[in-house]
Amino acid sequence: MKKYFPNMTYLQKVSFAFILFSTLYTTQALTVSPARLEVTADPGVSSLQEITIVNEQDVDQVYYTSVENFEAQGESGTPNFSTKKEGLASWVEIAESITIKKGEKMKIPFSITVPQGTDAGGNFAAIFLSTIPPAAGEGEVSVGAKVGMLILLKVSGDIKEDAGVISFLLKNESRVVTSLPVDFVYRFSNNGNDRVKPVGTTTIRNMIGMTTKELNANPNEGNSLPNSIRRYELTWGEEKALPASASFFSHVSYQMRNFALGVYFANLDLSYGTNKTASNSLTFFVLPWHLLVVIFIIVFVIIMMFSFMLKKYNKFIIKQARLANSK
Repeated sequence: MKKYFPNMTYLQKVSFAFILFSTLYTTQALTVSPARLEVTADPGVSSLQEITIVNEQDVDQVYYTSVENFEAQGESGTPNFSTKKEGLASWVEIAESITIKKGEKMKIPFSITVPQGTDAGGNFAAIFLSTIPPAAGEGEVSVGAKVGMLILLKVSGDIKEDAGVISFLLKNESRVVTSLPVDFVYRFSNNGNDRVKPVGTTTIRNMIGMTTKELNANPNEGNSLPNSIRRYELTWGEEKALPASASFFSHVSYQMRNFALGVYFANLDLSYGTNKTASNSLTFFVLPWHLLVVIFIIVFVIIMMFSFMLKKYNKFIIKQARLANSK
């Protein structure tokens, strides 16, 4: 049975983003692969591709296809889908419905035909499969779970590569932390006409210049779409951070296990596109004050005990000397 909710926004489809960016995803016993297809095509040329689906249900099933463009929504990399049949969504030709027997694995062919005269650069869409037929009109959303594949199309030609790091900070927007883990955030601006995937490292050095850690600057291999800013996060330290409500001595124990102290320098070095580079740097401090307070108290107590024992010893020596002189 079809159910449609006219005039609903496409914010509901944000929930599908994690489906598309996974390596493999299964819903309603349907597996689709690959989760992401990267294609380069020339204007006026058709490109033949295929999508593999597996019906893991115990019954034969009809799946309906739909193709939707997407663009970046915010800085998280979450796709914002559109039902408008223009651009890449209108260039993809695929069967409207597919019947797959139970347990069957099938390769579904489709084509992408780039119109003559299309500008060079990136175009982005997704092929969805669902047990619910697609909505009849633009702006309408069909109810039902969907699973799909991203299509990242690069139209050949004069590709503009213009990107860079616009900020590199600690996630807490401070320059002082009490212990590991240290969470970094950098914002990458893509002003070009194609997607870029920054790759590189963040090198952390201590106050004497020794390398303490090297981090993958894009561990999730996230793309930055044209004319957008993408936020990337990375973490130095593997143990989960303690909640602020943790006890004082819990912090002491945690800071002993994840010890770091002093001034650190983080250098972010990225490459993207065709031999393009971008970089930024950050200075921050690690001050494990809970642990330092305990160490200070212990040292103070040791000094006081040593001073007390030294005074007692001196008195004892003086007393012994006086007794010897009186004889």
